[in-house]
Amino acid sequence: MKFEKAFNPIEGFDLQVLNDPDFKEDSVREEVITPILKALGYGVKKPHKIIRSKGLEHPFVSVGSARKNITCIPDYLIEVEDRYAWVLEAKGPSENILSGKHVEQAYSYAIHSEIRVPLFALCNGRELVLFHISKEKPLLHFKMELLPFYFDNLAKYLAPKNALNTEFKLAKDLGLHLKRLGFQDFNSIIFPDIPFGFIAQLDPDMFTTATGTKIEGGDTYAISLDFDEIILDQLFGKIPRQAIEMLKIRDESGRKVIHFPDGSYKLTLDCRVGVDLQENEDEIFLPFIVNRVL
Repeated sequence: MKFEKAFNPIEGFDLQVLNDPDFKEDSVREEVITPILKALGYGVKKPHKIIRSKGLEHPFVSVGSARKNITCIPDYLIEVEDRYAWVLEAKGPSENILSGKHVEQAYSYAIHSEIRVPLFALCNGRELVLFHISKEKPLLHFKMELLPFYFDNLAKYLAPKNALNTEFKLAKDLGLHLKRLGFQDFNSIIFPDIPFGFIAQLDPDMFTTATGTKIEGGDTYAISLDFDEIILDQLFGKIPRQAIEMLKIRDESGRKVIHFPDGSYKLTLDCRVGVDLQENEDEIFLPFIVNRVL
């Protein structure tokens, strides 16, 4: 039986140099990322072009009243057949690329209305991680010493013949979407004219509603909104009094749900992103907490 050696785009590169304090992000780009991109089939010319450090005309993402600046532009925007396909952010060997600010920034760049790509990757020389914008966990994550064994899988996602086959589908839950953008640090996000189709009781003295909303780029998201009895009282004069009084009654027959005709009531809400993920049979979502009714 004949065994073939696995292909290694960075063969000959000594991974021990990653421990040298002088080996920084620029060295990662030159010694690790550039050979990988070339092996995948990309270069400086069309049709499979590497665009380096592309700026944005509007370097921010807006949601409701809140605006988050995109302060870090990923090093590589990859173009296939005149279409943007995916982005790659290079970091130094000591940087965290699995969570935190670097992932948030690469994600916000990928979903930006001027870019709109479904895949984004980060590499710090020690490891490479590939994300899809609609998934919480990485599609791929491996140590660089294992690159020969993961390269075929990487090419299945990122090689030019495959890169445009990935559907651009944003995460449907706005709470999770904003958490990934880093908006969980905002204490106040104003959503104008939110349509109320129902209000349901939760336990203990909490209530919830859900609706859909569009954000920058025209994409529609589901939004869940939880609030307490103080907020419920702020709805007096904005929805029928009888509905509020019924929601305040608790009995053993179960939780009450009050339905409203479509489009009957639209409210402006001051909210913040919640912290507790919720799960049912169909989905995982992150509710907003209503601060006040405006």
